[in-house]
Amino acid sequence: MLLFEQDYRWTPQDAQHDVPFSFTCPEGTTEIRLYFTYSPGKETADEICRPAVEKALTRYYDCYPRELQPMPVDKFLPVKNLVTISLDKDGQYVGNAHRWDTDQTHILTTGRASRGFTPPARLEGPWGGMLHLHEIISPVCTGTLRIEGRLSDEVVSG
Repeated sequence: MLLFEQDYRWTPQDAQHDVPFSFTCPEGTTEIRLYFTYSPGKETADEICRPAVEKALTRYYDCYPRELQPMPVDKFLPVKNLVTISLDKDGQYVGNAHRWDTDQTHILTTGRASRGFTPPARLEGPWGGMLHLHEIISPVCTGTLRIEGRLSDEVVSG
């Protein structure tokens, strides 16, 4: 059953912000599946990437002489967009999928959970989550979050 579905559209002004979401699992839920995608995964336009990398090098490395530790801009191209997802249940942190994958599936039951998450004590009831927009460098980055629940008496083919 569908518990939550949302399409997103982000721009560089959205970077370094969090986007909350919530959903509720009914009694008898035995599994939760989160499907999260975003695109593009990286920005290749030189006129967008090069100034951003140069700004970061100036901010983080200009206190060191570049001739001692060369930091060529090309070494950091292309620049990736990065959006991660975290979950909480009953006021407890359940985990975070902190990775570069632009197409993610996360499965949680009370007995097992996808990498980065811990199995919750129970699935029923309210959940909270956050999309963490670490970096959005592309002029437009789109995403979709879909959360499905499976009930104990549900016939499932996949």
